[in-house]
Amino acid sequence: MAYQEEYWQNFYEKAWATRAKFMDECLKNGLNSYQAVKMLEKKERLSELSLDNVTNEMVWEKRKLFSTNVLRFVEIPIARLSTRQGAELIVPFHSSFNFYDMLIDIIDETGPYDSIVELGCGYGRNLIEIFYRGGPTDVRYFGGEFTQSGVEIASKLAAATPKMNAKFFHFNHLEPSLEGLDLGKKAFVFTCHSIEQVKEIPPHWFDVVANAADFVRCAHLEPFGFQIEGANDAVSERQRGFFKTQGWNVNFAETFFNAARRNVIAIDDAIADIGLSQDPMNPGSLAFWHTNK
Repeated sequence: MAYQEEYWQNFYEKAWATRAKFMDECLKNGLNSYQAVKMLEKKERLSELSLDNVTNEMVWEKRKLFSTNVLRFVEIPIARLSTRQGAELIVPFHSSFNFYDMLIDIIDETGPYDSIVELGCGYGRNLIEIFYRGGPTDVRYFGGEFTQSGVEIASKLAAATPKMNAKFFHFNHLEPSLEGLDLGKKAFVFTCHSIEQVKEIPPHWFDVVANAADFVRCAHLEPFGFQIEGANDAVSERQRGFFKTQGWNVNFAETFFNAARRNVIAIDDAIADIGLSQDPMNPGSLAFWHTNK
């Protein structure tokens, strides 16, 4: 049974509304869309959004830093904890796994496509990154997002991006639907840490996406490594306990492999805990598939 905790629905609606307000101010002050995205990225490097239990409002809180892990002359972190395939790693603070550049390379090598679609796109950051960093400029971009505030600010950012043809729409992982969207004959779809907050996606999730165009290729960066049989390392056990406490996704891997067994999709590759996750409690894994037609 598809399910998502109501707390997380409300949390992300408030979080995206706060981010939307911040970026809207950036646009009003004359910044372009990419500058607005990068201003928010900069703000969230050293601060994080949290929900004040007293006021029920979102607040920016400075990240807690240890005196042994900052530059001598300014409180900028030097290193951080991450993971890679079940092992903990100490990596430079400013390093990260560059998913959008990977997507651009996959699109170039397997395309061309008529559309690029992100499901659970937030404020559209990944789509804008793809567009500006060398992705196709002559295709239509689509972003499905659960929160109304996310859809609204993503639409504003895209409108402020010259030559970007983009459409943003309401999308719910619990009740997936891509009806009414013209994705063309060949669509490239991806998700990035958006399914993670949905405790259980419905059994037909992959059916819906696979039938959105004549041919669909899809990429996922989602934290499902701990769900794979035999994932008993300390990192997976910790993530499994963390997800249970949070009420986050527990059936992505099962639904993914079931879709392949039903010949809805053909699996291209899967990599558990690709590494350099920003959150050592929540390492991301990769899954790739295309329509089995």
